Amino acid sequence: MSRDDRPVLAFARRLGAFAVVSLVVAGCVASGTAPSAPTGSGAPGPSASPPGSPSVTGFYLQAWQTQALAPQYTFGWLPPVTVAGGQYIDGRVAIPMIYPGPIYVGLSARTISPAGIAAIVAEARTDGLLGGESDFSGNPAPGSILAHVRLVVDGVTYDLTGQLPTNATVVATSPGTAVAFAAFWNRIGTIDTWLAADLGESEPYSPADLAVLVTPPADAASGIVPNQVPWPLASTFAAFGTPFGGSVYRCAVVWGSDLAKLLPVVQSANALTRFVDSTGATVSLQVRALMPGESSPCG
Repeated sequence: MSRDDRPVLAFARRLGAFAVVSLVVAGCVASGTAPSAPTGSGAPGPSASPPGSPSVTGFYLQAWQTQALAPQYTFGWLPPVTVAGGQYIDGRVAIPMIYPGPIYVGLSARTISPAGIAAIVAEARTDGLLGGESDFSGNPAPGSILAHVRLVVDGVTYDLTGQLPTNATVVATSPGTAVAFAAFWNRIGTIDTWLAADLGESEPYSPADLAVLVTPPADAASGIVPNQVPWPLASTFAAFGTPFGGSVYRCAVVWGSDLAKLLPVVQSANALTRFVDSTGATVSLQVRALMPGESSPCG
């Protein structure tokens, strides 16, 4: 294995570990799915665009994964790579292996230069992904994870799908093929090393929208007493957002002034924290940042 291959392999391993940990965390909370507007989340404050709407201009890149699971188990899956508005947002977070773990994990972002964006476009063209075939998934095995890439180049959107690569050193010898898609996926997964000279300093990412899933209170392990926190928004849980996946869960995208109230509260909470609204109702939460251009997970 060459030195250049190591970051790619590490990216593939992180993705696999992230999927497994997400399932474990979701399973600990219990069973749920996600609004294109914060219905019932209180009076939303100002926002550049409606929450959960894929509104982007200029070059855009996002990579994400899907799997045939109940939506509550994939609610917390973040896109590992997003490039929007001249910014690279790294979603390959390391989930702390502690119990109870945090319910909100912060992301990092770096500016990306026009030269870096041009390199991504050139790689996509070389791999034959900007036109022609777009579905490289073949006949995936039941339960397998699919990889998705959305590219917006010169006003044209390219939605690509393939099986999640298992070979981190694959080389795109045939443009416009499943192998080329896998090579491109691996390449964009190492933007931080591949385009290091085109990136600015890493800084904490401040989300404009927060996806929130309201669930029944999580069960605590013996001997652990969950802490209780007052719900900071005006809406009660019974009216919050919309029903999620036909379950008792409710989901909404929080933004604007409500985001300013809720974010610091969830940043200091953990998976066992119980939130209490003005009626005395008690719930647990799943929370994650919504990326630019990403549709709401609330459905």
